[in-house]
Amino acid sequence: MCMNPVEQIDAVIDHFSTAIDATDGLKRVQTVADLEPGVTGVAFDLEGARPLAGKAEAVATFHARGVRMMHLAYNRNNDVAGGCHDAPMRLTALGHDVVAEANRLGVMLDLSHTGEATSFDIIQASSLPVVYSHANPRALHDHARNISDAQMRAVAETGGVICPTGVAKFMGLEHPPSGADMMALIDYTLNIVGEEHVGIGSDMWFAQAGVDETPPGGDFDPHYWWPEAFGYDHGGDEALGGGYMEPPVWFDLPALLDARLGGRVADLILGQNMRRVAAQIWC
Repeated sequence: MCMNPVEQIDAVIDHFSTAIDATDGLKRVQTVADLEPGVTGVAFDLEGARPLAGKAEAVATFHARGVRMMHLAYNRNNDVAGGCHDAPMRLTALGHDVVAEANRLGVMLDLSHTGEATSFDIIQASSLPVVYSHANPRALHDHARNISDAQMRAVAETGGVICPTGVAKFMGLEHPPSGADMMALIDYTLNIVGEEHVGIGSDMWFAQAGVDETPPGGDFDPHYWWPEAFGYDHGGDEALGGGYMEPPVWFDLPALLDARLGGRVADLILGQNMRRVAAQIWC
């Protein structure tokens, strides 16, 4: 929701907070201690720093609303950081302040959608682990949303986690990804950073009745945020084209991981690695 005004973000958070509280099996969480066996913990993330409106102290406002993860850029450059679909840009002075405030409050920094130069700056500036919650190896498919081996290794050196995601466009596929397609991403990432630094990124797009995330006022331009020059399809039935890994494949993935890697490593990838990082960051 990088392009949305704060009042709209607040409304969406209110909607989902109410829905989560009313749904058995879901629970809003602020720390790892809030997690319960058999219950899905939910925390919010902020994709991009534009809603901060140029103020590092605004991180505290979103933290108080339940935001526990944030990107500093979403595809495009802003006054904090550079996006992966824009001119190369370094982390700004404001960006350094935002990183420090996120570290202080316990907001996990997510480098997905961030430009390469900025990503290395954030890694260097952060005193806590950082993650790629949904990003794929560029070595397997050369797309600007994907990341280099050097970026993956640098994140692992912070203690962080890289989470490949089942989005066909970022895998070089023209069909919804299979379990074998996803395993190829996981195998490659394991070879680069090791078993303690690999997770799973879902990154699926769902519409829901009564929730409209389209920015008001008519100024929203999807062609700017998802440029055709990078292969985004604004005329397809799937969101921006390419397709996602379908739910039955997700449900089969634990068994595939267990068969290929064994239960211990499968558990690390399916959540224990990200849980470890969250336990280090969330206050």
